[in-house]
Amino acid sequence: MASSNLATREAAFEDILDIIAEGQQPADQVDYPHALEAFFKRHPDQADRVKLGLISLLKADNDAIMGPNASEKNFTEGDSEHYAQAIDVVRSLNDERAIPALVGAISTGMMVIEGILKYGEKALDPVLSQFHNPRPEIRSSAITVAVAILRMKNDAASRSQIIAVIRAAITDPEFLVRSSALRGIEDPGDWKPFVPALQEMAEHDAFIVPGESDYPLRVKAKELLDKIAK
Repeated sequence: MASSNLATREAAFEDILDIIAEGQQPADQVDYPHALEAFFKRHPDQADRVKLGLISLLKADNDAIMGPNASEKNFTEGDSEHYAQAIDVVRSLNDERAIPALVGAISTGMMVIEGILKYGEKALDPVLSQFHNPRPEIRSSAITVAVAILRMKNDAASRSQIIAVIRAAITDPEFLVRSSALRGIEDPGDWKPFVPALQEMAEHDAFIVPGESDYPLRVKAKELLDKIAK
């Protein structure tokens, strides 16, 4: 599972899943959270080795599939299925050491986001570290997850941090990130710090829906300004 070759990792992953499931078939119907728990109880001496191996595998998959050179590679449907299953298995480990690997897959959807959120504030710093990632979809997802983690605390310090996060993201050059910033503005009591940026966005945001004449972020910014004015 530590191989630098994706195909080799996929084969090793299938082998370890067969061992964990102990022949349960079909594999896509195995309840891996329970299968992992049962396997670790039966083989406590192997638990740490298997957990770290699975976490390392996901980190390597992240580098291959989500890394800066990923767009230059041709991934198959089987590669995508492997990656999704690796995320699902690692999020089932309930091991804080999995946080960086899960954060590395942060833009893949709700499955990994739910896996990150269950660690709460322990996952915050790794999520915040993605704010400067060159890929806009990763920055966008990091904004969404960071705000969700901070809202769990619901205290003055967390609200201040939410404001700082959104203020930094609302002027991002990428539409996806600005959109996530707008979605993070929920608490009316915290809206005033965003007024200048919202006014600028309502008048000048450049993103337009391809083939249409709509400026969706201008519309959203105007809606928020109208609510603030009430």
